[in-house]
Amino acid sequence: MAITKTDFINYTRCRRYPALENIRQDKLESNLTVEEYLKEENNEKLKEIMSMLVETDEENGEETDLTKKVDKQLNAMMDYYKEIEILAASQVERTFGGKSIYSKDTFMQESFDYDLNGIKYMCYVDIYNENKDDINIIEVKATTNRKYNELNYKIGEETFPLFTQKDNIFYLNKPSEPSDSYDKKILKLLNRYGDEGKYIYDLAVQRFIIDNYYKKQKKINYYLAVLNSEYVYNGETENGKNVYKKDENGNDIIVIYEMNEITKIYQKYIEADREKLEKSIFELDNSPCRVSKSCELKKRTECKFKPICFSKVPSKNASYNYKRFISFKANGIKYDKYDLINEGYYSLGDVPKEWITNNNHLIQRECYDENKVYINKEKIKAGLNSLSYPIYHLDFETFPCPIPRFRGEKPYTQSCFEFSLHIEKEPGKCDKDKDNYVFLATSNTEDQREEMVKMLVEKIDVSNGGCMLAQNVSFEKGRIKELSIIFPEYKKQLTQIYNSGRDLLEIIDNNKELYKSLGFDEYNSSTVNYYNNEQSGSYSIKKTLPLFTNLTYHDLEVQNGVEALVEYSMFDKMTPEELNKSRNALTEYCKQDTWAMVEILRGLRNLLK
Repeated sequence: MAITKTDFINYTRCRRYPALENIRQDKLESNLTVEEYLKEENNEKLKEIMSMLVETDEENGEETDLTKKVDKQLNAMMDYYKEIEILAASQVERTFGGKSIYSKDTFMQESFDYDLNGIKYMCYVDIYNENKDDINIIEVKATTNRKYNELNYKIGEETFPLFTQKDNIFYLNKPSEPSDSYDKKILKLLNRYGDEGKYIYDLAVQRFIIDNYYKKQKKINYYLAVLNSEYVYNGETENGKNVYKKDENGNDIIVIYEMNEITKIYQKYIEADREKLEKSIFELDNSPCRVSKSCELKKRTECKFKPICFSKVPSKNASYNYKRFISFKANGIKYDKYDLINEGYYSLGDVPKEWITNNNHLIQRECYDENKVYINKEKIKAGLNSLSYPIYHLDFETFPCPIPRFRGEKPYTQSCFEFSLHIEKEPGKCDKDKDNYVFLATSNTEDQREEMVKMLVEKIDVSNGGCMLAQNVSFEKGRIKELSIIFPEYKKQLTQIYNSGRDLLEIIDNNKELYKSLGFDEYNSSTVNYYNNEQSGSYSIKKTLPLFTNLTYHDLEVQNGVEALVEYSMFDKMTPEELNKSRNALTEYCKQDTWAMVEILRGLRNLLK
C-alpha cells in the first residue's frame, strides 16, 4: 500500500479516519499512480492557498462553502501557488548554489519512498537542492512568515526573537539560559494543528520518509520557504511581467527558515503517529471516538467526516455557538468546544446554566430557553441618533493576492477592486438604484486603484458632516488608510472619510466605549443591543439581514466575499461574454452588501415604533 505525505497527515488525525475512508483490501495491496498523487497534492495546495485567502478576508467572518464554484475557477488560484514555487526556487539557487530540481508539476519533482511493514511511505519534494556539501530539502508554502516573526521569548525582562536571519536564512535561536518563555514558543512549533506548527509537521513527515530513504548516508538539511510579509512591491516590470527584486528595505519576497532541529524533535511524534496509523489501517475500526482539535472545526482543513462525528450536534445553536466562545470553566476544569461535545453537551441548552457567567452568554441562553428576542431599545435609539447624515454606506471587495500585483502592495494585501456606495441623505431616504454608485475594475492585471480612489473621494464628502458606515468598519478603514499611503495626493479627503467611519455593528451588537460616552452604565455598555436565536451567536451580515428584511443572497450568482475574489481572479482568462456576466454578478453582489445595511437600519428604526 502507498501512503503519501497527505495520507499520513489525514490518517493520523484519529484512529477512525482510515475506516471512514473505507480503505478496501484492494487498496491496501495497490500502489498509487503518479496521476493520483498529483491530484491529491494539488488538492492540498489548493486548500492551503484558499485557507490563506479566507484567513485574510476579514470582511464578515462568515463561513464560506466553495463547493459551488467550478473546478476551473478554483484551480485558477493554483497559478499563484506555482508562481510562489518558482520564486522560491530562484531564491534557493541564489542562497545555496548547486543544482536544484523543481517543477510546476509535482510528478517532475524529486520523489522519495520508504517501505516498512508492507506499507510504502512516499513524498515528492517541492525543491531538491544539492551542492558539494549538502542535500537541501525545501518545502514551499503559500503562507507568510508573519506567524514566525511574531514569536518572541523572554529572559528576565529582555525580549528575543525565536528566529534570527543570517546569510538570507532564518535560524532557530537557542537561549543563553533556561527560559520557560522559550519552551512555550517551541511547543507552538510542535503543535501540528496550530498556525505555527502545521507547516513544520508537514516538513517533518517528509523528513521521516527521506531520512529513512537515505539511512544517514548523506547530510540533509530541511527548510521552509514562505512569503515575506514585510516585502513591498515597487511596481517594476520587465517585458510586461512583474519583477520581484529586493525592495527598498532590502527584503526578498521569499524567506527561508532552517528547520533541522525542530523537525528532528518532531520525529518521535511522527514515529508514534506512524504506529497509530498502521494499527488504524489494519484494524479499520469505524466506531465513534472522542473529537479533538484534530477535527479542525471551522477551519479550511476541517475533517471531511465532521458530518458523521458531529451528527448529534445541531447545525444551529450548537453548544460552542455562544458568542465569541473560547471555553467554560467548572470545578476548576476548562471545557472547550471539543470537550463540550465529548461530554454530551451538544446544543446551547445542554450547557449547565451555572457554568455561564458572561452577561452576553446569559442573554443568549435566555433567548434560547424562552425562544424570545432580546432588544435594548434605549441603546438602539441612542446608537441611531449618534449617526450623522448623510450616511455613506460603503463596502469594498478585495483580492488578497498571494503575490503583490501593484505598487505598494505586500503578499496578501487586501487589494481593492470594487466598491459599492449607497448614500442615505436622511433617515430612510435612499433609493436602491438611484442612490447607488459602484466601481468595478475591468481587469485583474491592470492597476485601476487610482480611478477607484478618484470616484470614492468624489462621491463621499464628509467635510460638512455625515459619516461613512460599514459592517465591520475596521476593514473599510484599513483599506482607506492603505490607499491614502499609496496615493498621498488624496490623503486629505481619504483621511476625512476614515475619521468619519462608523460601524453598523455598534447599533446591532455593541460598542462599549460608545455607549459609555452616551451615558449608559457598565452593564448596559457591555451587553448586546439585539439578539435573536436565528443568529446562532453570529453578527455577520448574512445572519442579521434576514432578521430585518426579506433580502437574500441565495438567488445571487456571487454569494460571498471569497466567491467574489475567485471570480475576479478569472477576469483576464474570460471571454468577453463571460467577463460581462461575471462583472454583472459582482456588481449585484457588492450592491446587495450596501443596500443590506440601508435595510438593516430601516429595520432597527422599525423596532422602536
